Amino acid sequence: MAAAQLVVLGLVLLGVERGFGAGNISTSMLDVGSKTRLTCTLDSSDTAILGHRWMKGDKVLQEDSEADLTTQFEVDTLESPGQYSCTFLSKPTDRTASVNVKGPPKIKAVKKSEHATEGETVVLACKSESFPPVTQWVFNNVSKNKLVVSSETKTELHIQNLVLEADPGVYACNGTNTEGTDQAVITLRVRNRLAALWPFLGIVAEVLVLVTIIFIYEKRRKPDQVLDDEDMGSAPLKSSGNMNDKDKNVRQRNAN
Repeated sequence: MAAAQLVVLGLVLLGVERGFGAGNISTSMLDVGSKTRLTCTLDSSDTAILGHRWMKGDKVLQEDSEADLTTQFEVDTLESPGQYSCTFLSKPTDRTASVNVKGPPKIKAVKKSEHATEGETVVLACKSESFPPVTQWVFNNVSKNKLVVSSETKTELHIQNLVLEADPGVYACNGTNTEGTDQAVITLRVRNRLAALWPFLGIVAEVLVLVTIIFIYEKRRKPDQVLDDEDMGSAPLKSSGNMNDKDKNVRQRNAN
């Protein structure tokens, strides 16, 4: 009796682990030209299949609403290494299997170019979704003001207190697993700490030049204006002198 109860309990636990109505999922891979075809097959299901979902890591690659017991996904062979999952959508629970495609790492820079100001701290990062995971990360140009922090899928180079003369340049991050190695490059550009003031200084310089031009123009124009005013003031005096001469001549004629 005790043995029978243990058997029943084992079957119940197995049913809970797999999910009631769930069959086994078999997986396979096949190279088709430049593509790698991934296939998942569910041998049976007591519940309706509502669709399928393919993922790589946390990214959804493909999803449909077909009721088939087989689902396939094709990926470029050069981009194929990584950990994939196929899910048969159902109720009350979905059924998922993993498909691991081995290959050398495919290293990518999170950002191919970084810009920062001297004195700041910058983080240069590379990532890989390959399988097997990267076991060794290497960053070039690592000195005392630089710190490397790495995991299986990502590496970061922390550069503190950026130096304008020493830190700008091209940095390479290398990742290695049991299948091979790969690298990506990141360009770091460092600005002078006064770079933010350059536009303002340019505006100030333009204003000073304009004020200087106006000042010189006004200074050259004023002497000419003074001369013109003097000429205008002396003209009536000359006219008055002529009138006096005419009056004097008239008086002389009358006296004669």
